[in-house]
Amino acid sequence: MRFRRLSLTLALAACARTTSGPAPAPDLRDAGPGVDAAVPPAAVASAAVDAGPPQLEADGNDDAEEPGTGSAPREGRWVAAGTPPLALTRICDLTPLDGALYAAHANQPLGTDGATITRYRPGATPAFSVAFDWNRPGEPTKGGGAGQGFVRAHAIDGRLYVPDADPPYGGLQQVDWGTEGYVFVSDAAGKFAPTRAPHFRPPATAAVLPRAYHVLDVVRFRGSLYASTGSVPPKEQAWRGPSPGALHRANADGTRWLYDYDYPNPYQNGVWRLTFMTRFKDRLYAGIQDYDGRDPNDFIVFTPAREATSIAREDAHPTRITPHGASGTLRWWVDTQASPHRLYWLAYTREGIALRTTTDGDTWRVVPVPAEAGRPTDITRFRDATVVLTERGLWRLGDDDTMTPIALVDTGGKKKSPFELSDFLCAAPLAVLEGTLYAGGQRGGTLYRLEE
Repeated sequence: MRFRRLSLTLALAACARTTSGPAPAPDLRDAGPGVDAAVPPAAVASAAVDAGPPQLEADGNDDAEEPGTGSAPREGRWVAAGTPPLALTRICDLTPLDGALYAAHANQPLGTDGATITRYRPGATPAFSVAFDWNRPGEPTKGGGAGQGFVRAHAIDGRLYVPDADPPYGGLQQVDWGTEGYVFVSDAAGKFAPTRAPHFRPPATAAVLPRAYHVLDVVRFRGSLYASTGSVPPKEQAWRGPSPGALHRANADGTRWLYDYDYPNPYQNGVWRLTFMTRFKDRLYAGIQDYDGRDPNDFIVFTPAREATSIAREDAHPTRITPHGASGTLRWWVDTQASPHRLYWLAYTREGIALRTTTDGDTWRVVPVPAEAGRPTDITRFRDATVVLTERGLWRLGDDDTMTPIALVDTGGKKKSPFELSDFLCAAPLAVLEGTLYAGGQRGGTLYRLEE
């Protein structure tokens, strides 16, 4: 959604659509590729990890990552696998399920209309198809007539969960709460129910999140499903007053995800969101977005007791590891093939985009990214290698944190890369399907394949 100032004393306290232009996440095109030089890597070297009791849940999210077998190539090149029907400007996430690759699309998340999910099945005819269309053609556009971006898609318990980053009109009043968000859920084959007539309403299979302005990510934690949101706090009215970030927890049948935790509390005038999430060592990590960029923390770590089945306020630990805080999380990723497991955190800071890693969840080191690589956008495991996608190519990350190029970007004489990073809510993603590495383009929604 777009924001406007309601008064000098209530700046950015409410979220509303306008027609004067978007108020998106920070524009990252001039942020520079640097790492956080203010924190020497030696000062934040990862500590040895005590094995401790067995973990309650696997690290990471629940996406079925299959890195493939054999060795990653030493050299390759990016080729266009094709552009899906109803592709939008950006592919924000790629998720494999049941032999297909699902792409979450947006134009400008939270800024302009456009939200689709497409499916790619290599070898099928046609290879591309539309899995879900949330563009709502023909509906009034004032206030935003369509969804404004899908920025995450997760395969959890064999179904796809796709949060609606910015719902039409702040919600279509499925329940009477003034504003609401949605999480669209597929069946086990990756099929989404269509929108309902009249006027393209959410399908019956969609979960409703009362009091949510934005829904950015979904994770399973301690047996429950949680969504990270920007919200309307209890006893407050929508479109005015404070707007903290929140966690919404699904009820027993998954039809309603209810307000469970918020940050900051006590509430403050302004707009916050909890953004992207992951599990690591039985903790839940959630990014923070403070619209004014003044929050002292970088993310929140939730550490419930082992016997706990829900999150209490005392379980939340706002955490700062950068010199200034107020970071914007682009991605989390856990390398479960490494021993011990490694958590990677890719975030926008005042010093630029930095990639950090930890083995204990508390002590972090910066992974140096070569200046010639541009800004990093994603990291994953591909066969026997950890690989990093940057604006200017694909790089192998060594055990000593050195990065060597695998496939540099050929722009064909154009100035901009298809993996250009210009919106922290939508960075070019990586995914592996059937032993092949794919990347999502940011200029026309084209899917790219690494050719060896």
